[in-house]
Amino acid sequence: MRTVLSSLTVVLLCASALLAQRPERGRGSRAPEQLEHFTFQERSFQSDAVGQEVPYGIYLPAGYADEANKDREWPLVLWLHGMFEDHLRFHTRGGAPMLDGAVENGSLPPCIFVCVNGGRTSMYLNRKEQRWQDLITEDLLQHLDSEYRVLDDRRRRAIMGVSMGGMAALRIAFTQPDKFGAVAAHSSAVFAEDPEQLPDRMKSFASRLGFDEEFGNPIQKEKWEQANPLCIANRVDVEQLRRLRIYFDAGTADRLGFHQGNQLLHEALERREVEHTFRLIEGGGHSWGASFEKETLPHSFASIGAMFKAELAVPTGETDGNGGTKPAPGEKRDD
Repeated sequence: MRTVLSSLTVVLLCASALLAQRPERGRGSRAPEQLEHFTFQERSFQSDAVGQEVPYGIYLPAGYADEANKDREWPLVLWLHGMFEDHLRFHTRGGAPMLDGAVENGSLPPCIFVCVNGGRTSMYLNRKEQRWQDLITEDLLQHLDSEYRVLDDRRRRAIMGVSMGGMAALRIAFTQPDKFGAVAAHSSAVFAEDPEQLPDRMKSFASRLGFDEEFGNPIQKEKWEQANPLCIANRVDVEQLRRLRIYFDAGTADRLGFHQGNQLLHEALERREVEHTFRLIEGGGHSWGASFEKETLPHSFASIGAMFKAELAVPTGETDGNGGTKPAPGEKRDD
């Protein structure tokens, strides 16, 4: 009997190890079995910025591989995941069907949508050994440009994120508007300019979130200001901000209190007369909780989609032989 039990234990342990390596499915998972307007793949590439192979999930528009589309180029959206998450979180927690639905209802044009793995607690910041922000703004963009038919134009490129990823998306867009024309962020880690005003809940486990490693203890002012979207919004050249289409939201029941910092960001942009959309969702929770994807993603996809549709409709200036002008590269006219 002891031998039988020992063998059973080994089998169970092996099965548990294998399950742990699978993409997140099952309990709490809403990974779609099939998408109508995209095909999903998991791939990886070598990043010099972080010195390792980095996985990512990519949604390619339906028909991407068709012969008729062999010369067609597509808008690009990058999605940055939250803390303790990975590149599959969007796919397994309800994001994929919302993305598919946005193309279905026409609020978002067909595009290439990429979820990269930015590390569990990196905050997408450049460290001495690993440059997580450069992973996004340099290595990933170069890789995608070489491997896929993406439009190489800031007005056809957007960056999105949730929580830690929302913080990074705002920071990157605010400081590098030459690379992205639109930003959308949800439940973003946006804090008061004075780190002493951090929400009590945040202070209680700041070390666990990597604050000591990133900002020092006590927090160093310069590092804090370089990472915090609110500080950047108050200091960067206002014309940089005005080049962007900006959307962000937060819930009043955010367990981390991030709605407070997002409200401050909204007020800062208003003072500087920067056009933007901010939604404070009454009773909304943090990140993927409380029907997050249904309350937020349709709005952010529509915001980004509005830029893509406007820019893709801009003519090249060349005549089409009928007194009109040609559509932008990669886009087919409805008429």
